[in-house]
Amino acid sequence: MIRKALALTAAIYLFGCAASSQQIQHLQLSAGDAPAPQGDKPVIVLESIEVPDFLLRDELLHRQSDFTIRYNSTRRWAEPLDLGIQRVIGRRLQTALDTQRVVLFPDAPSTPADWQLRVTITHFEATGPNVKIAAQGRWERQNQDTLTVESVVFEDSQQLSSGSGEDIARTMSELLWRFADELAAAIPNPPALSANGSPNTPAIEIETTKP
Repeated sequence: MIRKALALTAAIYLFGCAASSQQIQHLQLSAGDAPAPQGDKPVIVLESIEVPDFLLRDELLHRQSDFTIRYNSTRRWAEPLDLGIQRVIGRRLQTALDTQRVVLFPDAPSTPADWQLRVTITHFEATGPNVKIAAQGRWERQNQDTLTVESVVFEDSQQLSSGSGEDIARTMSELLWRFADELAAAIPNPPALSANGSPNTPAIEIETTKP
C-alpha cells in the first residue's frame, strides 16, 4: 500500500509538472513584413545592445511601479532579449536605409563600415495597460580626422489591445520599429570635403531628441 501511495503521489507530481510546463508561452520579437532591401550602401555595424540586468531574464517583466517589478514565469522569451532587440532593429534598418549591409556584432563587415551604431535600452516593459520604451542610439562615423556623432533619444509608449503574451510581444516589436525609423532618419549627410580632400570641419556633434 505504501509503495502504491508513493507511486500515485509521484505520478500526480509528474503530471502537475507536465501541465505547468505546457502552460509556458514562449515569446519572440518580430521584425514584421519589412520589404527586402536592394542596395548595398551604407555599410552599418550594429553593436551589441546594452540592456540593464533586470531586463535580461527569461521571464517577461511587468513593471508595477517605480519601485516594484514582477516577472511572469509562464511567459518567457525564446531568445535573450538583447539579441532579439538587435535582430529586429537591424532588420528594420535594412529596410529604412535600403541596404543589405547591416552587420550585427560580433560579425565584422567585409569592407570598412560607413557608420557604427550603439544602442542603449533603459526601459522596455509592460506597465499596466501599456508597453513603454526608453532608449538611446549613438551613430558614429570616422572620416580621416573627423568624427561625426549623431545621438537619438527615444521614448514612446503604446496601449495594449488585450494584454496577452502575443499582444505584448507584438506591441514591443512595433515600438522597436518606430525606434529604428528614428535611428535611420537621424543619419546626417557626410561632412563636406575641402579642396585638398580633407574635411573642412574638425568634428560634428548633433543630438536629436524625441519627446
